[in-house]
Amino acid sequence: MIAELVVDLGAIRTNVERLRALVRPARFAAVVKANAYGHGLVPVARAIADLVDKFCVYGADEALALREAGITKPILVMGPTEAHDLPEILAANAAITLWEAAHFRREVAQIARARDRRFPVHVKIETGVARLGFDPRMASGAIAVLAADEDLEVRGVYTHLAAAEELESSFTLGQLKTFRDALQPVDSLLREHHIIRHAAASAAAMLFPALRLDLVRVGIATYGIWPSPETCNAGGHSLALAPALTWTTPLVAVRDIAAGQSVGYGCSYHTTRASRIAILPIGYAEGIPRALSSTGTALVHGKRAPFVGRVCMNMSFVDVTDVPEAHVGSQATLLGQDGNDRIDPNEQATLAGTIGYELVARLPPEVPRRYVGYEPGAKTPSSAIASARSSVPS
Repeated sequence: MIAELVVDLGAIRTNVERLRALVRPARFAAVVKANAYGHGLVPVARAIADLVDKFCVYGADEALALREAGITKPILVMGPTEAHDLPEILAANAAITLWEAAHFRREVAQIARARDRRFPVHVKIETGVARLGFDPRMASGAIAVLAADEDLEVRGVYTHLAAAEELESSFTLGQLKTFRDALQPVDSLLREHHIIRHAAASAAAMLFPALRLDLVRVGIATYGIWPSPETCNAGGHSLALAPALTWTTPLVAVRDIAAGQSVGYGCSYHTTRASRIAILPIGYAEGIPRALSSTGTALVHGKRAPFVGRVCMNMSFVDVTDVPEAHVGSQATLLGQDGNDRIDPNEQATLAGTIGYELVARLPPEVPRRYVGYEPGAKTPSSAIASARSSVPS
């Protein structure tokens, strides 16, 4: 095994319990798109299904995979859907997102009528991301029309926030006002039809109580990762998130390199002293960003070992000169705890010039995941270990 991801399901459950307690009485939706942010769609969903009110995914394939795995909680598909997927989505009783008047209305209506069922939908309003959503000036009229459509069941209205992770409160609160103003003309209709409102993802759910509304959609924080350094600085003193992911790989070679010798492709790095360079059997094809070349760090025997040279497609290099006990077979920890030190996704991502979201979401599904900390069906976390490969069925 050239690399392994260990996912602590008990930690994920702990995070959900703490976050739920924080945001009550708002309901809690766990966002499990992108293979549960790299942690494994089905194992994660099964582990927290009893704790959450809803699951949010991006695509139809994720919604169908959850249903095939026995997940019965409500599901919202937040991304675009293909017309050919609509019959299966309806059969799975998953809700789709509508963001413009003509968006699949004809196809949705035909499918709903053919099955004598109303198609569940959430209506999205654009308030500042400039992405998907009804113009807020036309949103109330659109909601009224959709709610009156006998082929549709409008279950929610929502928006996305642009700057909550940066703690840009004036812009964020401005989005909230735009959202509320857009819904004010149909406020009684929303109450009459029990249509929920939601806007907050992880950062806003933790730090902006006014944005919790009826439901929060929590993604990155579910996995014990802070949305940004700013949110950690603002909320870390009052809310402890339990990191859930450990990423390790063995050293497959350790070479003695003379001072001044180049290491790796392009001769971009030269040793400044006699060095011991260890080779990792994974590279950017296995999820290590190439931008970590001569920038990232790993833990070997609890000590920092910097990346040197360019990260290759399937291999990379770390300098273990200051780790004399390092040998072939020693474990390099790319994310997680080793001894008294820890590397978290945001730290490693910052070194790569990106964010923790991208680092974990791009971990390849084929890298083996080993699940610890919770056994589905158990009343309390256990030490039982279940091994699984976490891929999203297509």
